[in-house]
Amino acid sequence: MVYLIIGNGPAGISAIESIRQIDDQGSIILISKENNQPYSRIMTPEYMTGEVEEEDLFFKGTDVYANYNVETRLGKMVEKVLPEQSMVVLDDGEKISYDKLLIASGSRPIVPSFAKEDIKGVFTLWDKIDSERVNNHLPRVKKAVIVGGGLVGLQMARSLTAYGIDITIIEKMNRLMPLQLDETASDMVKELLIRSGIKVLLDTEVVSLETDNQEIKGVLTKETKIPADMVLLSIGVRPNLEMVHHTSLEIDRGLLVNEYQQTNIRDIYVAGDVAQALCRITGGCNVRPLWPCAIQQGKVAGTNMAGGQEIFQGSIPMNSFQIFGLSVVSFGQIEVTEDVEEKIISYPASGAYQKLFLKEGKLLGIIFVGDIQQAGLLFHKHGKSLQQGYFGTIPLVEVENVYV
Repeated sequence: MVYLIIGNGPAGISAIESIRQIDDQGSIILISKENNQPYSRIMTPEYMTGEVEEEDLFFKGTDVYANYNVETRLGKMVEKVLPEQSMVVLDDGEKISYDKLLIASGSRPIVPSFAKEDIKGVFTLWDKIDSERVNNHLPRVKKAVIVGGGLVGLQMARSLTAYGIDITIIEKMNRLMPLQLDETASDMVKELLIRSGIKVLLDTEVVSLETDNQEIKGVLTKETKIPADMVLLSIGVRPNLEMVHHTSLEIDRGLLVNEYQQTNIRDIYVAGDVAQALCRITGGCNVRPLWPCAIQQGKVAGTNMAGGQEIFQGSIPMNSFQIFGLSVVSFGQIEVTEDVEEKIISYPASGAYQKLFLKEGKLLGIIFVGDIQQAGLLFHKHGKSLQQGYFGTIPLVEVENVYV
């Protein structure tokens, strides 16, 4: 049996571990466009500024391929997937046949139209190489603009404060982390950033960049110009799907999969940022570019590729982070609709903000800022309900018991 894995992120590595638990004899071939061992993208902002060393990035150590007897093609990209021939073609022309294929090719940063040209001092921060490029540029930076107020943008801002850099965050929406936080929680994070010396511009759209001899000099919005020696772009990601275009694989926002992480072609599986899989909130299929989700999907895919049987129970949005000492957790549905109500447990004046989202008296989601002590227990209860195949089954009385 030949297992071919495209991608060495958490989904691909999780699949390899699961395959080896069942099949210790089959051949595993891994293809990765990055020429290194698997590492944690979550730590790229800290690696960018030298807070962590290179060896700290490798979440499985530096001998994972040898440990699992994996043949590698590092620094290579898949140009085409040929399902009818059970084969892929690499960018150097090599053709590799497979019995089972996992596509876990991940995603890449979206680059807005105003930054399409190669401009010195303009970066994305997605992978290890990006971090190293930014680090090399930092000594000449006095003013930095971060375009995008999501989690990665906030992490970049926090890391740059250690350099004494004048930092401005620009967010197009009316609040920071608009997909993970409500207005109150966002305001708490924003005020903390401002107290830490970071400027935050909301409801602000970048229209162009000012350059001199292809070197960044400033950012132009509809209202003003902001001087900048460096611009970091963090406005979202896009799945890497080019290799499967013009095939019979079913694609929507990602590659569509069933509960086994299997595509419409029997021997092809998908996991991670490219998978459009079951969402436990809506009952539909969503792309969920989250680390825990990638690991679980990879585990399910690898198990089923090797002849086991495991079902992906579905994803829920989940974010947990700390910035300047402030802890934040959100998971599940965090929007009020006609049949969803909110219950506030703690208000910001108390130093913490805790909000529950309920449907018919049962928990759907939470936003906790500051005091997150009870969040783990609630998530555990929530997780048990998901394992049983249900969503929103935790009665409010059980939630309230957490506080007793």
